[in-house]
Amino acid sequence: MSEEVLTKPIATRQASQSPSLCGAITGLYGDVLQGWALDNAQQEQRLVVEIMIDGACVALTRADQFQPNAEVGDQFHGFAVQLRQGWLDGAKHISARVANQDFGLAGDLQLPARPSKDPAPVASRVWHSGGLRLSGWSWDPDAPLRHVEVVVREGDRVLARAPCDIHHHALAERPTSDHGFSIDLPWELADGEVHTLHIENDLGDPLSGSPIKMCCWPEGIEGLLRQHDNQGPDEQTMALLTQIAREQALHLPKSAGFHHYAQWFEVFQHTPPRNTLPLKSRIGVLLISEGDMTLEGLSLASLRGHRATPLKVARASVDNLLPEIKELLEAGCDCIVPIRAGDHFAARALDHLIGLIGEGVAWGYADCDRDGPQGERTLPWLKPVWDVDLFIGADIFTPGAVFGADIVQAALSVLAPANELHTLNWDFLIAGIVLATERLQANVAHLPQVVYHRHHQSAASPELAWPSMDRHQAIAWLCQSMAPGTTVSALPNYPALLRARWPLPLTLPRVSLIVPTRDQVRLLRTCIEGLLNNTDYPHLEIIVVDNQSTDPEALEYLRYLPTQGVKVLSHPFPFNYSAINNRAVEHATGEIIGLVNNDIEIIEAGWLKEMLSQLLRENVGAVGAKLLWPNRMVQHGGVVVGINGLAAHAGNNLEENDAGYLATNQLTRRQSAVTAACLLVRKSVYEELGGLDEKAFPVAFNDVDFCLRIQTSGLNLVWTAFAKLIHAESASRGKDVSLEKRARAHREQQGFIERWSLHGKIDPHYHPSLSHDYLSGPYGGLRMPASCLRNRA
Repeated sequence: MSEEVLTKPIATRQASQSPSLCGAITGLYGDVLQGWALDNAQQEQRLVVEIMIDGACVALTRADQFQPNAEVGDQFHGFAVQLRQGWLDGAKHISARVANQDFGLAGDLQLPARPSKDPAPVASRVWHSGGLRLSGWSWDPDAPLRHVEVVVREGDRVLARAPCDIHHHALAERPTSDHGFSIDLPWELADGEVHTLHIENDLGDPLSGSPIKMCCWPEGIEGLLRQHDNQGPDEQTMALLTQIAREQALHLPKSAGFHHYAQWFEVFQHTPPRNTLPLKSRIGVLLISEGDMTLEGLSLASLRGHRATPLKVARASVDNLLPEIKELLEAGCDCIVPIRAGDHFAARALDHLIGLIGEGVAWGYADCDRDGPQGERTLPWLKPVWDVDLFIGADIFTPGAVFGADIVQAALSVLAPANELHTLNWDFLIAGIVLATERLQANVAHLPQVVYHRHHQSAASPELAWPSMDRHQAIAWLCQSMAPGTTVSALPNYPALLRARWPLPLTLPRVSLIVPTRDQVRLLRTCIEGLLNNTDYPHLEIIVVDNQSTDPEALEYLRYLPTQGVKVLSHPFPFNYSAINNRAVEHATGEIIGLVNNDIEIIEAGWLKEMLSQLLRENVGAVGAKLLWPNRMVQHGGVVVGINGLAAHAGNNLEENDAGYLATNQLTRRQSAVTAACLLVRKSVYEELGGLDEKAFPVAFNDVDFCLRIQTSGLNLVWTAFAKLIHAESASRGKDVSLEKRARAHREQQGFIERWSLHGKIDPHYHPSLSHDYLSGPYGGLRMPASCLRNRA
């Protein structure tokens, strides 16, 4: 059946008589059924509607959505239900009725509505979100990957345009859900007059819900300020504004969008440097050039204004840096600062950079950004603490770096122990420095401040760089030197990014996977069958912990599992996630423990080998996986500690194949914490740290607390982008909505804050000047105000 949009019902049946109920199906838009239902006698109630396909109930929905064209009620009696394509295939009749009432909605639909050879209209919906904002979604069934553009006009005047390219929950069951839009209208419409707005797609068709009539006045702080455009607010108004701002600060994002970066840079990125090297120290500047004199001049001009320290500049060819590096070392330079021709330093950048050396630090780096077309500041690379795993995937660290002479000399030694090195390109130089850093366990410092500006033609983000065979070869050499048998490959979707596959031992260790469950047999069966049949690992022990299941079908399945080699333990006590896993670990016979939620679904056979290969590396304490919601949006891309004073998952606004900020959604990297929904840890480490905290964190924050204790012990936490699983978050346990659950959640939150003293502290694997508020989320914007704290690995 072709996907249709029906603006009017094509068949209508007589609704059952009712003195007060009314409603209708208004159309099927693609695979989204819409309509409304209302009880005129009790208009404040929101009715529940049953959706029927060929007489069978397939969905229940509450009629509580905004209906802009409603002629009765308060306009919040609409509904929209996404129907699975499998339900619609071959279907003949769609109807709806008020649940538990003998009242059928008008507007039954007969399917198919038109021959499938006709082009399917663009499916869409638009509504007034309040104030000066319109929201909605639109997608083209004939080109489902295309991003439709919508236009808002009043009469012949175009007010706004927007691409439909953001995630929208109404399309969550579709293969692609990034067809939503949100439009902020011009301020002049907030004049108290009625405005009729027409919203159309790029084919000239009106969106369902258009036209929209709206009337609003300037509201909030901006509305108050606009009343004083010609002169500042008086003292009384200013006092009111201050009080409102203080109250709203508790609920609104405490960050600025990345599009404000140029202004943010001017306000927050001009702090004075902290110099620690004596004035007699000699700085070597390594200018890496392809011979363009104009670009070289731009870079050299930015050297002016540094402190009165001897400075030596050496121009080097991109193909061979070795002669100039030796020249700088032989000239007695204490440190070497590389710069690519066309890039330039910020004011007093050298003073900032050399301030990183001299505190027991082998080398250091600061943040960088890129010149815009007119030289404006754009695209900041705000970097985490030094992370060799992230570096292997993409080098975000060295633009804006300074290397002590000793670590450069050590790099030359590891590259050619017999001093027979004849040529040296940039990528092998950096690989040598990294290998020397790892072998010497040298300190690397990070100054979270933008002091280096990349040329406007350089890559906006690491995944957009031109693939480099030199870097591929250098990283392969580095990984082989760190762990013989490691292979390195480019990512298929992002060939500039690299993946290291670390070797596994010939004799694989036994892995005990612990799966807590209560009822929810459908979820459990999917999880266990995936572990048994779709996981490529020979030495598995699966332990299912039954926490008071009562569903007969679930109990029958639990009795069946031992016949498949699955160990089933009973935990007949109130739910305590920490206690459940701790008891199971006591019964586990594997040297590796895997914590696995019962709502995990296996989608790639090699997930466990990938996680294990990371865990068995030196100084790795635990490993987390990339977890996806069923619609392939990212549910867990690592945990950032300190968001809103607590912790938050990264990547929740990304699809699995999106690059993310600085490509971090596609790269293995170190984190302060990962989720226990799928976590691998050595049993010895688990036991040494006392497992999960049963008393302080029976339900929430136990995994983050456990990971922070691992980190405190000196071990690293690794999140791998290459072990992907489906996770239907909290599908089994549910959300904390009851008063008792909310009180318990509050206690755990407070206990987590008090134990780890998070106020004012920064997750080292997250930049201190990136958003730390809950609404913006990790990587959601720029912190207000910025924080400039020095990090060291």
